[in-house]
Amino acid sequence: MNRRISMLLAGGCALGQAFFLFAYHPVRRLVLGDGPALLVRHDRRVLGVDLDGFAVRDLGRPDGWVPQLVFVVLCAVLVYAVLRAVPGGRPRFGGTVLALSGALLLASGLAELTGPALDPGVHGSTLSAAEWLARARLDGVAGLPEQFALWTLWLPVLTWAQAWLLHRWASVGALLGAADGADDGAAPLLPTERERQDVVPAGLIPVVLLSLAGGRILRHSNVRELDPSSLTFDPELWLPYHPPALVDAWSGVLYPALRLRPLSTENTAPWLATLAICLVVLSVLAAALYAVAARARVGHPLRFVMNCWYATVLSAVAGALAEWALPAQAVPRPDLPDEQLLGVVLGDAVRFGAVWGWAPGVACVGAALLVRRRGERTRTSGNKEQLSHAE
Repeated sequence: MNRRISMLLAGGCALGQAFFLFAYHPVRRLVLGDGPALLVRHDRRVLGVDLDGFAVRDLGRPDGWVPQLVFVVLCAVLVYAVLRAVPGGRPRFGGTVLALSGALLLASGLAELTGPALDPGVHGSTLSAAEWLARARLDGVAGLPEQFALWTLWLPVLTWAQAWLLHRWASVGALLGAADGADDGAAPLLPTERERQDVVPAGLIPVVLLSLAGGRILRHSNVRELDPSSLTFDPELWLPYHPPALVDAWSGVLYPALRLRPLSTENTAPWLATLAICLVVLSVLAAALYAVAARARVGHPLRFVMNCWYATVLSAVAGALAEWALPAQAVPRPDLPDEQLLGVVLGDAVRFGAVWGWAPGVACVGAALLVRRRGERTRTSGNKEQLSHAE
């Protein structure tokens, strides 16, 4: 879509989100007169998703309103970028909705990470997985930015669909201009199916390495009981598991269910369930990276990276939904109510995608450039051979 329409839609979406986030509680206190008790309640849900938990409650502290501001600004920028990439002639509804979902979830993950960085009571700029879980138990809710992003997804989707439909009218088209996309007419970056297939493994490599590095020693309380008749002094069998200092410091942005190696004392059923979650993440990511590579255009490497970033976030969310749907006995996870557990696993997944999603994008862009150069050399040599045979 053209620049004017994209700016209007992204600005309108950001304005609506900002109005709700910053005005919801003041207006509710004014209308209902709930008083200070309102500040500690999260009692509004839409289809099981928290509605008012992310709204601004305290303007006196930076961590009470800066994450909301970061979310609104990032949403405006990312939604504008997504809409600019939409083809003007026949837009792809499914791909656009997924891209908008990834953009909003990415903004929510980055906004959530700014909260601990501004909290004076937090040592360091990040929280460990145990600290995020402790916060969820203390607050009684988790993943508030991510849940807010999910239920506000309808705002950019509906406004974009309405703008595209109304643009066919002559008066509206004359006011807004042509609905051309930013990359209309650009040549595909990877024209053949073989080239796209070669790029996908490069994008999976960073995620596989992360699953081997950090996930093995996170959230694994379900282990085999020791046989009383056996005597061993192996500390791995008797002492609680503690990750190394580096992994523990970054455990808040490592998705715990994404691990490919079993523990030596882990039961078979939890390991198979965790492996299934990991395979869901990698399978969805592979399919998404292939779709992104098929739509990549020459001259837009940053857009390619961002689309891969969205794909990483959405694949991690798919794994979180699979983890949440599994029975509590099947996979090791916190003992929390279903509504709170959904926020915990959703927050873990989105933070992982927000922090590490750039790595598959950079890997895919690098691999795409190498594959394209190799393909051009192959096609050039093939043309020369045909010309020589013709002569």
